[in-house]
Amino acid sequence: MDKAKKLKITVIILGILVIAFTVAAVEYTSQTGFCNSCHEMNTAFAGWENNVHQEIHCYGCHTDKGLVEKVKTKAKGLKEVYIHFTREVDMDQVKSEVPDRRCIQCHDFSVKKKFENEFEKRIYNFHIQHKELNYGCLTCHGDAGHSRNTFIGFKNESCRTCHLPEKKG
Repeated sequence: MDKAKKLKITVIILGILVIAFTVAAVEYTSQTGFCNSCHEMNTAFAGWENNVHQEIHCYGCHTDKGLVEKVKTKAKGLKEVYIHFTREVDMDQVKSEVPDRRCIQCHDFSVKKKFENEFEKRIYNFHIQHKELNYGCLTCHGDAGHSRNTFIGFKNESCRTCHLPEKKG
């Protein structure tokens, strides 16, 4: 076999190995447990484990769907791995963007439905009213998905911002 053919076969084999390794790495790092493999995530993960959203994979809220979005997420993840190994991370300073479009995949209040009871109707109207005021989901539900709060991520302090403003002397 001549050198050109050997080189071609070697390149093809290396290419297949690189692709196989990449696919395996993407699958491995796409598991929910992998998200908790860094100690910085322990508190968020513990909150998620005991939350109503525990059946939803991290990607359900933290990424958009599709191959391009998955590639973007993996690139961002490589940056996070670098930061993990090169500096101390204060998770109180880390903010994860979760746009409303991800929330409404499961919690769509734009469609009026038949209400089972008065409480459901009040919840629906409450959400419509706040949406009309241009409040995003995380305005009130900033801890959703990572809270052991019985209100499932609802932060009562959020209400006080608008409804109980501090009295001015």
